[in-house]
Amino acid sequence: MASATQTESIAGRLIGKLAGFLDRFRDIGEIRNLSAAEAEQVAHDLRISPAELETLVVRGRHGADELPQMLKALGIDEDAIKRQEPGVLHDMRRVCALCIEKSRCNRELEAGTAAVHHGEYCANSYTIDSLGKKPKPDQTDLQLRGPCCC
Repeated sequence: MASATQTESIAGRLIGKLAGFLDRFRDIGEIRNLSAAEAEQVAHDLRISPAELETLVVRGRHGADELPQMLKALGIDEDAIKRQEPGVLHDMRRVCALCIEKSRCNRELEAGTAAVHHGEYCANSYTIDSLGKKPKPDQTDLQLRGPCCC
């Protein structure tokens, strides 16, 4: 038999999920109540398509929850990206929220294998891979800094 604490915990989680669902339902209703021109303007302002806007609203506020977990699994400091490249992080969140591989991503994160396999399914893999690479100095820049032979 479940203890009172376990029952309250389960009830709390269910209430939280229901509240999240209702919030998402309200957000979807707000977007769908916009005229086509208004929805297109919102999408344009966000630099996404109207279809992507609707997908983002349907996925809700937690649509990109996997991204911080993925970055952590890969040893990438999300706060550093936020400070140095906020636009990159914003784009990564959008890509994550629109991703169709959420089930696999969650399985890989849960199993601890995301760092090994993310390149196979993660739509952010190219960006993630580029975050770990330092830019190579330009050869002409090196030549200009070299010793003067004059």
